[in-house]
Amino acid sequence: MKNLIKILCSTLTVYIFVIFLGAFLTLKCELQDPLANIKNYYDALWWSINATSIGDSNVYPITLYGRIVGMFLIIIGYGLFTINVGTISASLTHLISEHNKNSLINNIERILNIKQKEK
Repeated sequence: MKNLIKILCSTLTVYIFVIFLGAFLTLKCELQDPLANIKNYYDALWWSINATSIGDSNVYPITLYGRIVGMFLIIIGYGLFTINVGTISASLTHLISEHNKNSLINNIERILNIKQKEK
């Protein structure tokens, strides 16, 4: 369980860092174009959060470099999401297998106790 929390905290830290760095880089790329719809850091932060999670936003980059940053944000967001899902699934599987193992051992001990009492 400690490993689960450690991995989830690590990926959350990386996720937050990526969001803020992605917002900064996107803003730097988009400020070069007067027609860009990302005009301030809050718009860039909104875009960065959406790009790394649900991927739907009314704010998006229009410059080439802004879109390249966006592609990396999307890839990293998917990667961090799959790491978390895999970690949680593995931890749950381990807990279930430990429960099944303990249950099997208890059943064997109970059967052996019954056999000894019969003798």
